[in-house]
Amino acid sequence: GPPFFGTAPCTSVRTRSSGWMGSLEEERVAGALVGMALGDALAMPVHWYYDVRKLRAAVGSVDGMLAPSATHPESMLSGMSYMGAMDILHDKAKFYNEASRASWSAKDVDERSDGHGNFVGRREADRVHYHQSLRKGQNTATVAIARLATRYLGSRKDDYAYKPEEYLDQLVEYMLTAPDKADVGQLRNHDDTYLDVWVRRFFTSASVGVPLAHCAPSQRESWSIGSLDGVVMAVPVVAAYRRDPSPILVARAIEHHSLTHRSVAVSAGVAALAPLLHGLFLGVRAPDDLVLEAMRALRLPAITGPEMRESYVTHRGPGNIPKPIKWQQHMVFSQESLADFCLAHLDDDLADVAGWAVGTARLSTAC
Repeated sequence: GPPFFGTAPCTSVRTRSSGWMGSLEEERVAGALVGMALGDALAMPVHWYYDVRKLRAAVGSVDGMLAPSATHPESMLSGMSYMGAMDILHDKAKFYNEASRASWSAKDVDERSDGHGNFVGRREADRVHYHQSLRKGQNTATVAIARLATRYLGSRKDDYAYKPEEYLDQLVEYMLTAPDKADVGQLRNHDDTYLDVWVRRFFTSASVGVPLAHCAPSQRESWSIGSLDGVVMAVPVVAAYRRDPSPILVARAIEHHSLTHRSVAVSAGVAALAPLLHGLFLGVRAPDDLVLEAMRALRLPAITGPEMRESYVTHRGPGNIPKPIKWQQHMVFSQESLADFCLAHLDDDLADVAGWAVGTARLSTAC
């Protein structure tokens, strides 16, 4: 594949026009992997704006690579925690474990709570941007880890050379290496401030001696939709084994994501995405037909946006919602397919389709 995943940041990708040549199938794979990284870098400055009005006020539109701002009005970062002894946060550790209600009055707590009801310990103007340490064009930790998997898979010569325990050892080495600003491509370690809660919990377990193969948290015990980072991390496996039959390809991707994200939701996402990428890579049918087929296999959640918001605010944050109820919010679906919904709302304003703070949007932008 193109050398980007081994050498360069998103601002200097080699493609066909700059010298890298491959078969049409290889070009499709390269396009998917580089596109994943480029899309991540483009979206990085505007991650996790739940209120579309605040997003538009802060950023406007994104039509090129942007550097993240220092602050983010809807950031929950200071309310996040990591309790493991393994140093995976490095110089970013100071931004975690800040929130404690003990020393605040009720008024202070309200002022330092976010729109989800979470107490985050900071007022809106002082909340740290999730990616404030990254530079324009750099990838988030999630895609940096996916790129690590790409390099690992690229170094293997045959099917039996892929060893989950070997990949996990490389992941641990990567995460424990102190980030270096000179490492612009984030090849030795990422330089992101935000780290997926599932990865944090993985290393919390590893810190107390749990074997790496058993450190992945389970969706049954965790409410966070951050588990879907596991779908992204599985994309390189789909690319590497694209010649396998589709069911085997899905199984390989599930094996890989389950190393860090043991989640029914992630497995379902992979089960939809892997056949789609498989068909696109091999050119089995027209791309539009493949995309619609994948979208028709997915259903909208039964819970609506306003219902989700009411649940979060009433419980003062999603972490306080009883586990059976939170499971249902993520795992009970309507009969309407994603394809039907999207085709019916193509011309609607985004805020009328997916919103949080105001309106009656069918979908929520909540975690």
